Amino acid sequence: MNDALQTVQNYIDPIRRRYDSLEEMERWVVNGIVVLLVLVLVCLVLIVPAKNSLSEAEMKLAAQQNLMQWMQQNEPAARLAARGGSSTVGTDQPLQSIVTSTAPSMGVTVKRFEPESDDKLRVWLENVSFDKTARWLHQLENRYGVRIVNISVDAEREQGLINAKLVLNK
Repeated sequence: MNDALQTVQNYIDPIRRRYDSLEEMERWVVNGIVVLLVLVLVCLVLIVPAKNSLSEAEMKLAAQQNLMQWMQQNEPAARLAARGGSSTVGTDQPLQSIVTSTAPSMGVTVKRFEPESDDKLRVWLENVSFDKTARWLHQLENRYGVRIVNISVDAEREQGLINAKLVLNK
C-alpha cells in the first residue's frame, strides 16, 4: 500500500510545485478549469445516464400503454373465445353465396362449384396463388364457420400456383 501511495505522491508533487509557482491570476484560471472539468465529469457520469434511463422508461411505458389499449379493445373477442364461442358472422348466408362473394375479394378465382347438399359444396380452383388460397380458406373458417371436409392440392408449373379440389361444409 505504501508503494502505491508513494507512486501517487511522486505524480502529485511536481504538479503541486508547478501550481505553487503560478501567479495568483494563473491559479484562478487553473482552479476555474478544474471546477469546470469536475462539473463535466459529474454531468457525464450521473446526469446523462439518468436521462437515458428516463427515455428508455418512457418508451417502455408507451409500449405497455399501447398493449393495454389493444388488450382492452380485444377483450370481448377473447372472452367469447374463452367461452368456446365463435366470432363468425353471416352464418345464415348460404355456403355457395359465401364462397362466391369472398373468393374474388381475396384474389381467388373459382373455376367451378357444385352443391353436394344444403350445407356442403364441392369447389374447383385452377391456377390460383397458394398464399391467396390459404388466406381465403382461413377467412372462410374463422369468419364464416366454414370447415374444409376434404382438400386435394396439385402444384402448377409456375411457382406459387396450384390447382385445388375442395369439399366445404357449413
